[in-house]
Amino acid sequence: MTHASRLPRLTLTLACWLLVSTPVAAWAQDALSRAKGLYATADYEEALKELGTLKGKGMTTEAEAYQVFCLYALGRKDEARTAIETIVRMDPLFRPSEGQVSPRIRTYFDDVRKPLLPEVVRQSYATAKAAFDKKDWAPALAEFQRVITLVDEMGGSDQGTADLRTLAAGFRDLSKAALQPPPAPTPTPVAPPVSAAPRPAMIYSDSDAGLTRPFAVSKMLPEWRPNIVESRMSFAGTIECILTAEGKVESAKMTKSVNPRYDAALLEAAKFWTFQPASKDGVPVKYRYTLNIKLEGR
Repeated sequence: MTHASRLPRLTLTLACWLLVSTPVAAWAQDALSRAKGLYATADYEEALKELGTLKGKGMTTEAEAYQVFCLYALGRKDEARTAIETIVRMDPLFRPSEGQVSPRIRTYFDDVRKPLLPEVVRQSYATAKAAFDKKDWAPALAEFQRVITLVDEMGGSDQGTADLRTLAAGFRDLSKAALQPPPAPTPTPVAPPVSAAPRPAMIYSDSDAGLTRPFAVSKMLPEWRPNIVESRMSFAGTIECILTAEGKVESAKMTKSVNPRYDAALLEAAKFWTFQPASKDGVPVKYRYTLNIKLEGR
């Protein structure tokens, strides 16, 4: 069969799909409207039957929510809890509005929803990172933003999710930058004189506005084995590293010695540290990283 002969059949199939899908959507909306009306008149059993017709056809988050409201009103709280868990995993940002239900049902919904958020945050981060790795920038950006919104709602009470927020913010900025249109072509610059020295890349620090700090991915410190005298003492110092825009350690130096026996091992270990790079306005940049080290006797 030629391409030309397949074209009319493809067009007919698409037209049939449009004719079928539009009435289905309208029917689902009508069913939801009827269920909402039955709920308003306290006919909860009939409302549940109406919502049941939407299973597998047009069960939106709003329809799932009204199912929860009916189950709660009928005292079927275990079923209501299961339905809430389904909603949270499908749309974790959804919460009933004040105009939909009573404060008692909204409180019950929140009490079930909140303990699920740490798990949902981790799943959303994994989904976002997978999209980022495949360079699907738009879904990655949306999912990283969802992680940030949920962690902010939680208030940073969980250290693990707080760390994920830091990572999500960095990857969100990188995704946003990748979605920006490429800059307009500029004229080819005139080559500088041979004697001109290359301009070094700017190194940023916390004092710069619009900066997202780096996040340590791997930062192993050497083991401290004090002798008898040192075991009764404590030592403190500072190491300064220049991190590249790729999150590697370009150079490291001791700005304040910790202990002469420990400094060399610390500088050697720093060569292998890796970071989620710092970014300024969404673009990875070099960064001056300072770490305070304190050694305690055993």
